[in-house]
Amino acid sequence: MFKKILWRFVFSYLVIFIIPLFIGIGAYFSIKEIMMSSLYRYNKTTLTQLEDKVENEVVKSVESLADWINLNPYYFIFLPEAKEALDSSDRLLNIRNLCREIYSQTYKNSYILDAFIYIPSENLIIGPSYTTTPYNYYTYINRPLDMSYEKWLKFLNGEYKMKYIPSFEIKADYKKLSTIMFANTLSRWIIDGKNANVFVIIDQSKIVDLMKEIISYPKGIMWILDRNNNQVLKVSAEKENVSLPKISFSIYDNFGIKELSLKGQRWILYYTISPLYGWKYISMVPVDSFFEEIRKVRNLSLLLLGLMSVISSILIFFFSMQNYRPLSEIKSLLQSNSENKELKSTKSEFDVIRDLVVHTLSKEEEMKRQITRFTPIIKNNLLYQLLVGGILPKSIGELELKTLGMEKQSDKFVVCLVEIDDCSGFIKGESDSEYSLVTLIVTNVLDELLDTNNFKHWDVLFSRTKLSVIVEIKDSFEESMAKLSSLFDNMIEFLEKNFTIFVSVGISGEVSGIINLKFAYEQAEKVLGLKFVKPNMKIFKFSELSQDITSEKEFLPKDIENRIINSVKEGKVEGIYEVFENIRSHITAANSPHMAKMILIYLYGLYYQLLNSIPNTVGEKQKPEPEKVMRLIIDEKNPKKVLQALQEDYKILAESVIVNKQKMGNDLISNILEYIHQQYSSSEISLSTIADKFNITPQYLSAIFKEKTGQNISDYIQNLRMNRAKELLLTTDYSVSQIAKMIGYTEVSGFTKAFKKFEGVSPNKFRELNKSQ
Repeated sequence: MFKKILWRFVFSYLVIFIIPLFIGIGAYFSIKEIMMSSLYRYNKTTLTQLEDKVENEVVKSVESLADWINLNPYYFIFLPEAKEALDSSDRLLNIRNLCREIYSQTYKNSYILDAFIYIPSENLIIGPSYTTTPYNYYTYINRPLDMSYEKWLKFLNGEYKMKYIPSFEIKADYKKLSTIMFANTLSRWIIDGKNANVFVIIDQSKIVDLMKEIISYPKGIMWILDRNNNQVLKVSAEKENVSLPKISFSIYDNFGIKELSLKGQRWILYYTISPLYGWKYISMVPVDSFFEEIRKVRNLSLLLLGLMSVISSILIFFFSMQNYRPLSEIKSLLQSNSENKELKSTKSEFDVIRDLVVHTLSKEEEMKRQITRFTPIIKNNLLYQLLVGGILPKSIGELELKTLGMEKQSDKFVVCLVEIDDCSGFIKGESDSEYSLVTLIVTNVLDELLDTNNFKHWDVLFSRTKLSVIVEIKDSFEESMAKLSSLFDNMIEFLEKNFTIFVSVGISGEVSGIINLKFAYEQAEKVLGLKFVKPNMKIFKFSELSQDITSEKEFLPKDIENRIINSVKEGKVEGIYEVFENIRSHITAANSPHMAKMILIYLYGLYYQLLNSIPNTVGEKQKPEPEKVMRLIIDEKNPKKVLQALQEDYKILAESVIVNKQKMGNDLISNILEYIHQQYSSSEISLSTIADKFNITPQYLSAIFKEKTGQNISDYIQNLRMNRAKELLLTTDYSVSQIAKMIGYTEVSGFTKAFKKFEGVSPNKFRELNKSQ
């Protein structure tokens, strides 16, 4: 019996050993294929990582920046019409705002060194923190090392379409940098018949470092090609003089592998193609270099196989001797050491597996129940994003449509916006649970009415007092609007009578397809806003009231609006009084309470626009609260009282503009005087260079300097130079030509002429007369 069991164990161990032995032998002869498969997976992973890194942090950021600039509305300030409409300070303010916006788009991206817009008609470069000329940019900021200034200017005026220029050498802060220059012509920025260009300077060295980290084989090479198959970068672990061979990229596969021969050497080439931008990422490894590692692995495998055979033979007999006990004892031992109490009661391994499967299926059912519970929330969020434009309709696929219950994207819809105006007669507190009950009642009543009238609809909860309903239109728009109007009348009457809940409803116009739901929601929201000026209405239809929305800026003559804006900008309180007298006359002549309220609402909107766009010192306590203002306009019977309060707010704003201008002017002059005292000895200092330094126009600099100091800026600089020249003539032995250069004159004759005009004698004569004394 002993031998029978022993040899049974010997045979079982031998079988267990032979199976992996044959597997190992098979793996030994197929190790090349295994390593090639590993190499394939490795290269695919690394190239995908490189693609994600480059496209997410470089290509996407750069091209999104170019698209953002192309769509930026600030280009209007460079149009001829804007030059006539805006004064220099407004135009300068808009340019500064544009600079700040460019800075906010670029400062977080470590790959972007600089980004700027070149406007040919202005010969102007606008960057994140500067506005300058091409010459100053070329000379002082980032100088292209391989271009003369003429070529640089020609480069700026070229036409480009998402072009990447590799190895673009520049000199910045006395450092030589290797960069990639991105250039794109802005299709919307057409100024005086010429398109502006946007340029982005990308740090090439960071991308190269990233690629070098990815290259793991000694003689590996990597390339990056753009969408037009132009080489953007090439990086190799060693200096390899190998050019990229001609490759036929497959239009069906985003990842490919090829074997090819170059200069008598076999290579393995991997590439991946970006589905979004069409860029190609290529890795090439020499076969010999790769299979050196494989041969080492093969030899090591053969050695291990021999050792394993010897050691395993000894171990087979040893473990057979030690483990010939009956299987029931092993099972009992496993059960006694099991930590799971349920497994201790099981009788076989089959029972253990069965218990595990039952446990797994119960977990799966629990997960399904959780998904079912969250489906309404997911559906509401998806519809909400559609209405507010948070998701692009083209990104919605069949799965999303099925979830929403929308068979087609081309159906016709209207959006109804329901706002709960007052429910204090139904609920006592302000908690979310009480408002949830209110929205539940409103939704149930609305759903019941829509279902009864055979309207297919989708509810969207916005807040505790605001919900929206997307209604599909099957019949004609006129018939559907009549049904909806009657339906909402019944809903409003039912809610007021039974629950003391008061609501207002805004109904949009008809739109085709879910792609236009955003516009329908905007229509419903705008038309519902008329409830403040039409308090007797409960249902607001865009098809009937759109004229009241589009004409909101026609309540006042344009010249009155311009006079208000100019009076505030210039700080003219008397002008505010005069224009408000005209507004009182206008309201009296209109003889319409509705028109008076619309004028007052518009005036407060203009006030907040000026408050946020013009530098001022109005404190938080002095700013009127919008909600109180709207309630005052709606409830006050006499509009002239509200107009008087409005006049006082405008007066305070105009006075604060004056205070702010005086403060800014004093600070500016102090900084300018300090700069002149530091730089007056430079031959480069002038009215224009000082204006460029402080980002103001020469005309404004000349006017404010004269106003604050009482003399011209050129006379002030000359006085400083002459006083310094007199000091040097009397206290040093420097020659007249040396002193002229020390105080900023390039020509001695110019200095002599200016000194004689200032003192009445020549410099030499002045020194002779005063030293003799």
